[in-house]
Amino acid sequence: MKEDTGQFHVNRLGSAEPPRSFNKERILIGRLDSCDVVLDDIMVSRIHAAITFHDSRYELANLSTSNVLTLNGRVLGAEETDVLTEGDTVQVGPFAIVVDSVGDKILLSIHSGPVRRAKPSPGQEAALAANAPSEANIDDVMKVFWEKRTRAKEDWGTRLRPTEKPRPGKAMFNWRPTGDLRRTWRTGLFVWAFLLISAIAVLAFFKYPAAYEPVPLSSAHASDIGNSPIAISSNANSCTTCHTPNEPIENACIKCHEGTEFHSTNTKAHEEAGVTCTVCHQEHRGAETDLSTQAIRSCSTCHSDNNHATYNGHSVRTAHGGSYGYPAENGLWKWKGVYSEVAAAVPEIGSSATGDPDEQAKLSRQFHTIHVARLKAPPGVAGDSRGLVTCSSCHKSFDPIDRVTPRETCAACHTSSSASAARDARFAPDSINCISCHVQHPFSTRRWSEFLTDDAEKRRQDAVVKRIEELKSQ
Repeated sequence: MKEDTGQFHVNRLGSAEPPRSFNKERILIGRLDSCDVVLDDIMVSRIHAAITFHDSRYELANLSTSNVLTLNGRVLGAEETDVLTEGDTVQVGPFAIVVDSVGDKILLSIHSGPVRRAKPSPGQEAALAANAPSEANIDDVMKVFWEKRTRAKEDWGTRLRPTEKPRPGKAMFNWRPTGDLRRTWRTGLFVWAFLLISAIAVLAFFKYPAAYEPVPLSSAHASDIGNSPIAISSNANSCTTCHTPNEPIENACIKCHEGTEFHSTNTKAHEEAGVTCTVCHQEHRGAETDLSTQAIRSCSTCHSDNNHATYNGHSVRTAHGGSYGYPAENGLWKWKGVYSEVAAAVPEIGSSATGDPDEQAKLSRQFHTIHVARLKAPPGVAGDSRGLVTCSSCHKSFDPIDRVTPRETCAACHTSSSASAARDARFAPDSINCISCHVQHPFSTRRWSEFLTDDAEKRRQDAVVKRIEELKSQ
C-alpha cells in the first residue's frame, strides 16, 4: 500500500446498503453517481466535499460554492480545508457524517437528519475499549485540536473581526461597523434607472443631435451636397453615416469617397505605417475647417523631429532636414523614382520611355519628363517662347553641366509665396509645398496643379478618370 493511501470505512446507518471500504488517497462526497459517497438530495452539490489522506492525517475540503458544508457547526468556506479528528460531525445538506475513529483508518457513519448517539451495549463497550486509542494517539488528537484552536484565533477575516491585527496598547480593538444588516438597493431600481437614461439619450440623439457633437462638422460634411465628383453620397450632418457600431470610421470614408474623379487609394508608405483617413483629416474642428487644407498642413506637423510617436513601429523625422529634398547628390540620382500608381496618372512618363540603359538613366528621364515642357515657368524663372519650363530654366551651362543652379530654383515652385495671390491657399504663407512632389491620393483630379499647362492638366485628369473606372470594375 502506498504511503499516501488512506483506509476509508463508510457505514450508512438506517439503510440496507452494506458498509463500504476504500483504500485510496481521496474519496469524493456528492450527488453524482461517480462520487465514492453518494448523497442524493437537492441540497447536496454534485461534488460537494472531499476527504484526503495526507501526511498521516485526514483532511476535509469543501468543493462546493453553492451549498453549505459545516464542521462541528462551523461553516467551512469554499475551497477551505480542515483536519478531521474523532468525534467531528460534518453536515452536508440533510446528512450528518460522524467521524467515529481516526488513525491509520477512518470510520465515517452517515446519518439522515440530526445525529442521535445511542448508548452502547455492554458488548459494544468492550469492543470500544479494545479499539480505544492509545495514549500516544490521544496526544496526537490533542495536538490537532490545539492546532485548530490556534488557527481559529488567528483568523481575523470574519465580518465583525477585520483582517488587520489589533492595534497595540490598551485599546486593542480595530472594529468597524458592517453593512450586512442594512437594507440593500433593489435590483429593479437600477434596471429602471438604466432604461430611463437610455430612453432620454435616444430621444436627445434624434431631437438634439448637436448635443453629441463636441464641435460642429466641417461644411463639406454638414451640407447636403449632391453630384460630388469625390463622393457617391452626402453626409448631411448625420452621425451614423460615419459612426457605426461594428466598423471603424475609415471604412465609412472609403465607402463614401468613391466618386468619378477620386479613389481612396493610399500611398504605400502611409499604408505600411498604419496612417488612415482620420489621422490626416480630423473632423469636429468647426464649420470653417477645410479638411484638405488641414491634411496638407499636417505633413510638416507629423514629419518633424519633435514628433516622437511611432507608426506601426516606424518613427518620423523632419523631412529632408527642413529643405526641399533635391534628388541628386554628387552627380548621381538618389531618389527612388516615381511610384507606379503616381506614374499611372502622368501619361508623359509612360510615353517618354525609350528603354533606359540603367537605373540612373530611368531616374533622370522621369525627373525631367515631369518638369520640362509640362510646367509654366514661375516668376523669376526663365522659360521658352511659350513661357514653359525648359532645360535652360534650371541649368545655366551644359558643358560642363551646371548642377548648382537647379537646387537654387526649387523654391520658385515648391514654396507657397505670400507675395503671389495665385499660389495655393491651402498652404501657410512662405511654407514648403509638400504635395508638389509627394502625392497622397494618386488617383484624384484635385491634385496640386498650380504650374501645370492646360494640356498637361487635361491629360492627367483623363488618365485619372480612366484608372478610377478600371479600379471600380475590378
